[in-house]
Amino acid sequence: MTARAWIRSSYEDETVVKRAELIAVGHLKADSIVYIPHESPEGKSWDYRATFVITEFIKGKRTPNEIPIIIHYGLTPIVGGYLKRDDGFLFDARWEKTDYPTNVVQIFDTSDAGSFEPIVKDVSKDNIWFLRRGTGISGGAPGTKDLGIFDPEDVQPLKLKGYFEAYLSQHPKEAVKAYASQAQHPDIAARAQRYLNHLEVQRILKIADPVARFNALLPRYLNQELWSTAGTDETGDEIRNGIVSCGSVVEDKLIPIFNDPRYKSFRSDIILIWRDTDSTNIAPFLIQLLKDHDQFWARQKLTNGWWNADIGSELTRERRDNYCEIYYSVAALQTFHFHGSQARDAIELTKKRWDEIAFDNPQIVEECDEALRADPDGK
Repeated sequence: MTARAWIRSSYEDETVVKRAELIAVGHLKADSIVYIPHESPEGKSWDYRATFVITEFIKGKRTPNEIPIIIHYGLTPIVGGYLKRDDGFLFDARWEKTDYPTNVVQIFDTSDAGSFEPIVKDVSKDNIWFLRRGTGISGGAPGTKDLGIFDPEDVQPLKLKGYFEAYLSQHPKEAVKAYASQAQHPDIAARAQRYLNHLEVQRILKIADPVARFNALLPRYLNQELWSTAGTDETGDEIRNGIVSCGSVVEDKLIPIFNDPRYKSFRSDIILIWRDTDSTNIAPFLIQLLKDHDQFWARQKLTNGWWNADIGSELTRERRDNYCEIYYSVAALQTFHFHGSQARDAIELTKKRWDEIAFDNPQIVEECDEALRADPDGK
């Protein structure tokens, strides 16, 4: 059937706690679940309504112990692992299992990023619910509807109650760290460490000296410490953004990293960091990179479908990495407004090579054309 599809964002535990209007331990009345279809200019969608029974309040204004909630589009409550609606929607989590419990009530993520694993084992039993209000097809925009859930993170197992309560303590950093360090909580250590790493990055970002700030951020960048800013007012990768904030410091300091085989997977992003910091002094380095890469492609024996040929091979990976570095290097040189015959010659060389290569994606040629138009005289 036709409905809106999307890839979900992931949300950090801290964000889930902060954005919830009401956090409570509770469960659904299994016989209260009602399917509500919607037709709107935004497209076809649906949600589910149910009665939520509260057994303990953790955060927010106290309500009656039974309240109506919305299970928003993309989350689907299913009894017994099987659902077939009259509109053609079919979901079967049982596969070939013959012993799937018929009375279990589970919520599945049925977005494009969905899974046949339920969010929690059984929502007719007590779990932790992070409830908020919203509008729109998936309820993601702020609104005044009934409280509800929107994302898989909005229902968590009851065993994590102490962990989430730590985020609500007067000193959450110390509380989360203490909880995660306890021997009986090994399964929460990685989640807690993400939060603790984030707090340390926030401290580093306040360092005024750009050199000191860069030096403190670089190991974390190379360790690929990640923190999702989805659901917050922040955007992008906080560590990468912090490196960009160091400005011209990154020009020379990233060259050894770029040339180190251990960090080959970072090369394309380093080029983009140079672009984003307007590191014009790096232009000669990128010009030489384009020339070197042209020699690489001159040696290749390409056949139709070379991009996807033997996709797991070292050669295919090298070709793809090389391709990205060429594209981003041309884009960076254009951003620098680097005027000079050497830059123009390197870009023209790249354009000629990719005019000749049998490849159905014209983006390198188009980027070269745009750069050449921006500097028609090469001065």
